[in-house]
Amino acid sequence: MRSCLHSVSLPNLPALEVLRQAQRHGYRAVELNAETLPWAPPHVTPKTSAAERKAIVKTAKSLDLTLPALGAHIPMVDADLASRKAAIAFVNGCIDVAEDLGAPIVHILSGPPPRGVSRGEAWRWFVEATAQATAHSQKAGIVLAIEAIAGHMFHSIDDYHALRSDLPHVPWRVNFDPSHLIVQGENPMRVVDELADHVVHMHLKDGAGRFPEFTFPPLGRGDIDFRALTDRLRAVGYNGAMSIEYEAQVYGFKLSDEEILQSGRAFLSTVDVA
Repeated sequence: MRSCLHSVSLPNLPALEVLRQAQRHGYRAVELNAETLPWAPPHVTPKTSAAERKAIVKTAKSLDLTLPALGAHIPMVDADLASRKAAIAFVNGCIDVAEDLGAPIVHILSGPPPRGVSRGEAWRWFVEATAQATAHSQKAGIVLAIEAIAGHMFHSIDDYHALRSDLPHVPWRVNFDPSHLIVQGENPMRVVDELADHVVHMHLKDGAGRFPEFTFPPLGRGDIDFRALTDRLRAVGYNGAMSIEYEAQVYGFKLSDEEILQSGRAFLSTVDVA
């Protein structure tokens, strides 16, 4: 398993500085954020220039860092057809960025359930979007993974199983974020027990409470047994990135960039991630 920092944890720093700070604190990898959030701009997007892409690759190589994943999060089940097409185009563009960066995984989400649309219809749109994006990722040699998000249309462990049933021959994979599962009252260990062969990337972010009354506190201050999860993942052969995703500032836990970097790396050591 490789220690990794999700760049969304340091939203106020440019991408190259995130790489430098991650390496300085002993991380071996950096996951790049392409999502626009209320508190965090993206570090890369399909509009990232060729020169910027080359600079990221060059800097990562000089620092002996890998770039294991890119988070291409954008709502994909909007009721508006044009918005759905734009979302697929964005994801495909992020796949092209990942190809240029040498990042082997791009992960997506569904977005919240659209108003006035049945779950069955929204589900069909997401199934179609996943199939299209996976087809594009295969051409680029990239793995497409899906993250279940609390409050989104695709949100549960059972949703992973349903999608496997609907797309039995489409090689999408799982971006495992236990925080979104724990705050819905689900047991994240089910992902390891039932979907281990699909897990290609993991986020380390804690969770407490129950959706919609929940928080993502600093690691070790929530309800997730990360030791049990990492031990079981290791036992079933997972050897990918363990990516620190710090979003606790949104819930009132204000840490400096230095504290985020230090605390994340220290936590990884407690679960024997180098």
